[in-house]
Amino acid sequence: MANPRAFDTVSPELTPEPIYLYSICPRPVHPLTLPLGLVEPTQLIAVEDIAAVVETGVNLETLQADEPRLLNAVLSHDRVICELFQHTPLLPLRFGTQIASIEHLKAHLADQRADYAAKLAALGSKVEYQIKFIAEGVELPPLRQGLTGREYFLAKKQRLHEQTAAQEQQQQQLAQFFDDIHHTYGDSLEAESPAGEAKVYLLVDRAAIADLERQIATWRSQTSHWEIVLSAPLPPYHFV
Repeated sequence: MANPRAFDTVSPELTPEPIYLYSICPRPVHPLTLPLGLVEPTQLIAVEDIAAVVETGVNLETLQADEPRLLNAVLSHDRVICELFQHTPLLPLRFGTQIASIEHLKAHLADQRADYAAKLAALGSKVEYQIKFIAEGVELPPLRQGLTGREYFLAKKQRLHEQTAAQEQQQQQLAQFFDDIHHTYGDSLEAESPAGEAKVYLLVDRAAIADLERQIATWRSQTSHWEIVLSAPLPPYHFV
């Protein structure tokens, strides 16, 4: 996210109109259609060539006291960013980012203008993707019926050995996929995942999207150990 610590996170009691922030973006040359925010329509606040998409009057304490409303607000925050990203490069901000006033925001944009402009220029032609690897179950033939005693013990031991070997091969193949990803895509990050899954985030130039899709199709044809899922194009959440 775009340096959220640079903003003041304020409690509603400190100001009657805290300013809720979604993203930093270039000042649009042409009118930008702004989506509905958590409650009210969003607004664009600009200083020279840099702007912020904001909403006024969002009471985070009220949202945090109501879990269903909080979940809906988190989803709405992401929706606003994704809708904006269809029309403009942007630096997404974390859910819950606020600043005390419009005046504070304008001062911040003026102070950080050069840094934001450089980041937007670097990310303007890029999109983020998530690649998820889901482990396929290791299928082993059933034990032969009628085995007893030592034969049964040896068959069980052999079955365990085959299962372990198959799982090791599965992990080796995943490691090779990750090596290929990090070699091919310099901007890539592995993410913590539950057992049986693995995730990696890529930053890809828009002109290279078709190449990525072809690479995913090739990997899918090469493995029976992993289901490979490519996300829709995303704002650069992990690379700001």
